[in-house]
Amino acid sequence: MPSMVVEQPSHVPDELVRDFDPYNLPGLVNGYSDDIHALWKTIQDTHPDIFWTPRNGGHWVVTRYAEMAKLTTEADRFSNLEPFVPKGIIPHTGPSQMDAPEHGPFRRLVAQAFTPALLNKAGMRARAVAVDIIERLRPQGSCDFALDFAGIMPVITFLNLLGMSEDDAPYLLDLAKRNVPGQDTAQAAAAETHDYIANLIRERQVRPTDDFVSMLVSAQVMGRDLTETERHNVVQLVVTGGLETVMNTTSFAMVHFARHPELQRELRENPDLHEGAVDEISRRFGTSNIARLAKCDTELCGVAIREGDQILSIYPLSGLDERVNPEPMLFDPRRKARRHINFGSGPHTCLGARLARREIRIFLEEWIGKMPECRIAAGTQPRMAAGLINTVHGFYLEWDPA
Repeated sequence: MPSMVVEQPSHVPDELVRDFDPYNLPGLVNGYSDDIHALWKTIQDTHPDIFWTPRNGGHWVVTRYAEMAKLTTEADRFSNLEPFVPKGIIPHTGPSQMDAPEHGPFRRLVAQAFTPALLNKAGMRARAVAVDIIERLRPQGSCDFALDFAGIMPVITFLNLLGMSEDDAPYLLDLAKRNVPGQDTAQAAAAETHDYIANLIRERQVRPTDDFVSMLVSAQVMGRDLTETERHNVVQLVVTGGLETVMNTTSFAMVHFARHPELQRELRENPDLHEGAVDEISRRFGTSNIARLAKCDTELCGVAIREGDQILSIYPLSGLDERVNPEPMLFDPRRKARRHINFGSGPHTCLGARLARREIRIFLEEWIGKMPECRIAAGTQPRMAAGLINTVHGFYLEWDPA
């Protein structure tokens, strides 16, 4: 994606200016890396805690946990109206781009998809899907993990949670992979996504069922019916919001486990470590980079921020900050007092975090617990890309089927 470069504002000190583009990190080869978190860690280790880049319309970047915690929790200073860089790259998508007081009622509406009963049902389906995939793949001795496991189990689980047809899973996964801001395919995929959601709403309006999307179609908020635009945005947010996060998180984790077979053995032989491993996967392998907008002239990390400035948080670096997590690149399921913001925090904490944790736990119990020891397939390397979402585009495993 071409990076729009702007002039340095007068309030930005020269010493805090860096030529930085989250879509094109130093170290990428043809747009990919075999360890995207290591590249992000290099940015953290070699850049100021907060710096300004003229690329993508010009914005601040924060790389440390403490500043990200302020950005996500201090809603009186920092707005969620422009969470993506550059501004306007994604059309307004409802609750994820709202501030109080409108945000609360819409969030409560979406939260109805994540009740304990629905999460339990979705978790059971996730396990059944995982077991079925593993039984099918084990005799083959190899697979594209991101496509054949991580790209199937969470998508089917999410569709089941919403009461939608599981037959749509392959198409929606393909859409999610193509509809990543910064990729050349994003514009066409965004148009396809819009049409898919519009058709889904029309279908539920004509033939409502007892699924969550039907509820959203006829829902009220703040004592009134949703407008057509609000209805579309809320449905699109719920349907597409959880498709890629678990896929990429488990793929990143599996790359690490394939490179460290001793971790596979430790987790297989000690299932009591699984809960800690879920927390450690969540800390170590973050996926999203989210921005906030300054509501007023303020300061962050001692740096003057002007009203309207955009500040990008590199969420994966919150968990890789050695100031709050000693030896942050080390995967340690016994680690105590982990700190990160990979599921967000404050009023915009991810509503799907509990479901994501269940799916990661199922990955550990079913894949790590029951598959033969896996390794990266000979002659291949994982392909990881950076951007607003850090993604895995290809990752081949092999194992001894016997």
